[in-house]
Amino acid sequence: MQKEGYRPLTIVSHSSILRHLAKNCNLRDPEAIKLYLSEKNVSPARKERVANAYLKYARSRSITFTKPRYETEDKLPFVPLQNEIESILEFCKSLRHATYLRLLYETAMRAGEGSRLQPKDFDFEKRTVRIIPEKRGRAREVRLSEKLCAMLMQVFAKYPDAPFPRPEVARKHLERTRKKLSKIACNTRLLQIHLHTLRHFRATALYHQTKDLLFVKEFLGHRSLTNTLKYTRLVDWKSDDFVCKAAKSLSEATSLIEAGFEYVTELDGAKLFRKRT
Repeated sequence: MQKEGYRPLTIVSHSSILRHLAKNCNLRDPEAIKLYLSEKNVSPARKERVANAYLKYARSRSITFTKPRYETEDKLPFVPLQNEIESILEFCKSLRHATYLRLLYETAMRAGEGSRLQPKDFDFEKRTVRIIPEKRGRAREVRLSEKLCAMLMQVFAKYPDAPFPRPEVARKHLERTRKKLSKIACNTRLLQIHLHTLRHFRATALYHQTKDLLFVKEFLGHRSLTNTLKYTRLVDWKSDDFVCKAAKSLSEATSLIEAGFEYVTELDGAKLFRKRT
């Protein structure tokens, strides 16, 4: 796979799948693999990924394997509430992991894209980050909040060689964090939040604010609108519950916009903003 140009994260993922299969099946027996997959209680999409990984292994060992057909389900991703995302970010006590999660949340980048970033990719004068894409996505530059910039500078000073955790490490840390917080808050919805959920949430919120599908497409680094279109189905246009804030200075208005508020009007010398709950 390395010689064929696959990314390291893809190779790691396929290796993990094959190790799991080896514990439950004979990798030299393709029929045993098919039987195992047919009885496995996982989604068709997951079975597809496992079958694709085994197909590469089978070819490398000259094993004849005809991949089964799996009907992919049209399934929308889970999108949490704003306060649920914020509770996860605030509850994370590790500076390195908290910074990484907030980075994914603000930029909607993929976990692998975030893990590969180095200090040279950040411009703290402009408060931006240049994202190197994966999965044949598009490169992009995204603006960061002042809070995140301050956290990033602390991380770079403390962990200059490896500022961000690997996706699998961050995933396990998030699982532990959400499990603890779920018990404290008595909210089982938190258990559905994954690293990629932060991307889904940001994309949905951005489309909700801008109503501009092309802008969201570029923000996410998609090459095709097909992948971006699903976020239009995640927006609840009927919700009329808003949080309203007033800004009397430029800094207050800037902070509200960075927090996702949209400008409404000006009254008695104050600018009014709102954000859907």
